[in-house]
Amino acid sequence: MTRQIIEDWLSEVEGWGNQHIYLFKPPTLPPADIRDKLVASDFGKLIDTPISYGFPENLELSAISLTSDHLFIAWHKGAGGWERTPSKDFERFEDDEERYKYKAYRERFDRSVVRFAWRFLDPYCAVMIQLPAEGNAHRPVHVQAQENLKHIGLFDENPERIQLSQAFKKMTLQNDTRVQSTRMMTDGGHVDVVSTLTEGGIEDVQALREARRGVDDNSFTGADGLFHFLQEKHAALSRNVKVQGYGIESRIRIWVQCKREDVYHVLGVVWSNT
Repeated sequence: MTRQIIEDWLSEVEGWGNQHIYLFKPPTLPPADIRDKLVASDFGKLIDTPISYGFPENLELSAISLTSDHLFIAWHKGAGGWERTPSKDFERFEDDEERYKYKAYRERFDRSVVRFAWRFLDPYCAVMIQLPAEGNAHRPVHVQAQENLKHIGLFDENPERIQLSQAFKKMTLQNDTRVQSTRMMTDGGHVDVVSTLTEGGIEDVQALREARRGVDDNSFTGADGLFHFLQEKHAALSRNVKVQGYGIESRIRIWVQCKREDVYHVLGVVWSNT
């Protein structure tokens, strides 16, 4: 296996899926001017360099891919730990005739990816974060990404998030995903419609279907939803993809590791409903 094969594989799968995605309005900078901006920045040396295999302790801008149709900027952060490995456990007697039991752990290293992704023909760009979202964990990630993007010259101000509540409202009424649940929010409360079927969604339960369709969407300012994109309805997908949508946060969570093409297929469906 050659280094180029490994790099092509990493480009296709690393940091795509199993992540949180935030959509933003794209830069107004003409794509033809991006290379000059990058070269003049502190990150020009990273343009189209081989993918780093490092595990930096802190989030670090480490790769830039610029082609005629896209700009991808990647940050990496390493993480190490010990994983319990019972198959390597053993017992033995020592010279003092005492019996000892040894429990094995395997040291492993992982790395997470944060990516700014802009395909120039798309009416949006995205920040994709492969880190947990508990509390305000994503806030410093956004701050670092925004500062780097402004330093490069892609934005003069922080990029503006695209609200997605309207998209998730519409998606719960479509038939191209299995809708597991939806939450409609307004000042003072919310309405939940949830299917508990193992193989089925809201549309498969008459009472839930009627309840959802009876809601006046205009009465609610926010909407979330849990959707299953199934290959039987989306032939372009390489696998079934579970997606959680958070409308007010402009956040999309993809629950499974998948390919770049799968991620953009999901984003295309979401965008078509905005």
